[in-house]
Amino acid sequence: MNRRGVFSAAAAVAVGALVAPSAARAAALPPTPTLVADPAEADREMLRWILAHDPRAAVQSAAQQALATDGATAFFASGFPAAASLAAQDRAAQVSHANQTAATYPAQTHPWVNAAARRAAAGTDAELAEFVATGFAAAKAKDDAAIAYDDGAAQVTPADRAFVKNLAATDPIDAVRERAAEVTTDADVAEFLRHGLSSAGRLDLDGFRTLYVTDELAKWREARANTGRAVEADQAARAGTLDPFYAARAWQTLTSRSGRQPSVWDTREPFTVTRSDLWTRTGYFAEDAFPHPLWESLAGDAADLRSRWHTEIANATGRYEWWSALMYYGQVSTEYWLRG
Repeated sequence: MNRRGVFSAAAAVAVGALVAPSAARAAALPPTPTLVADPAEADREMLRWILAHDPRAAVQSAAQQALATDGATAFFASGFPAAASLAAQDRAAQVSHANQTAATYPAQTHPWVNAAARRAAAGTDAELAEFVATGFAAAKAKDDAAIAYDDGAAQVTPADRAFVKNLAATDPIDAVRERAAEVTTDADVAEFLRHGLSSAGRLDLDGFRTLYVTDELAKWREARANTGRAVEADQAARAGTLDPFYAARAWQTLTSRSGRQPSVWDTREPFTVTRSDLWTRTGYFAEDAFPHPLWESLAGDAADLRSRWHTEIANATGRYEWWSALMYYGQVSTEYWLRG
């Protein structure tokens, strides 16, 4: 078998499972992906996607700056990792500050500040930022005014205790199980129902988003580079200055290196559905408990988390379609040059 025959067989193995066999490229080209037709616009699309999905303030700020100044190249090369590192440093500093505040203002003398500080230390980046910006001052004002703080312990029922115990053993969200496992007193039960459960849910969502943005950007950068090389080879083969075999190989490199991404997002989509359904059930449970005061805020928080996870369903579907379209275009291009 000559080298083109060998390559054709390899390409069929590498990309054939991604999409159904296509017609010859000359007869029916698929829509051209933006990454192929307009790389600069593809850069802007990726920046806007990061702005919409990365929960870290430092990353969002850096992406916004890159979008406003045509600084995409620098952002993708070094700006994103620098911003991610800054976000981690900021969080560590704010957690330390919140813990120090809780120690400086004990519950016996400053119950409002102590409770707010402990919530912030265990919370999301947004919850930490809110505590620093306004939460501490608001809590301190209540302590200074000697407004009584109700820890909710007197309102806890046996059903509440059983609910928290069950979550500690069975909840699918790691952060929820861990937070529930720390509950020992009725005051802890009340705090968990009023704040801890929903905060753990937000931590879970932020962690999911942070991980997939980091993974997606790495894979997108690789695909962008491989797409650029494939387009250059394609143009040279059309001009007659490059053996078509090398154009085919360039497109096949793109599809083989990025071929897992549609399936990655196809797997994430049912995960997001499961999370959305989980918070739907939690919301129903909280509404059924109404007018129990410990469950009132949880009903609203659960509805918000359900809605945010529902948005993630659409995002997973969109990214699956984006990668599938790019892989399809690469396969069609590979087959076109292999068939001559």
